Amino acid sequence: MILPQNVIVMAVDGGRMVLMRNEGDATDPHLAVIEHRECPPPPNRDVFADAAGREFSSSAFFRNSYDNGDPHAAHERAFVASALAVLADHVDDDVPGVIVASDPVSLGQLRAHYPAKVASKLLAEFDKDLTRMPVDAICSLLRKW
Repeated sequence: MILPQNVIVMAVDGGRMVLMRNEGDATDPHLAVIEHRECPPPPNRDVFADAAGREFSSSAFFRNSYDNGDPHAAHERAFVASALAVLADHVDDDVPGVIVASDPVSLGQLRAHYPAKVASKLLAEFDKDLTRMPVDAICSLLRKW
């Protein structure tokens, strides 16, 4: 893949985001980190203080339990939304395009909520989690694609 100069590359998953800009040219790209955020979800022992609540009806002999929900998924959705807001802040008229790499679940959430200015600049999406890779490895991987 040819990476134009000043293209923005975002690698994001549910707890990490790396936002990079190509400061090289299209033939010799060099990704520089603009912003890096990390906010892993807390462990279950910190989130769930007790078992799910119970209710019972006076007309039935059984009890129902309340659903605790999925706080990890809610945390990941909130983090992906904040990463998308950061990306939207960095996209302006001078940016030639945007490339997004994310795990499949987060990519689905991103696709549903792209702002218009990000969606119009979108060059490619990759359903691969690149957040744990070094920046040089991400650059060489993008060149191969």
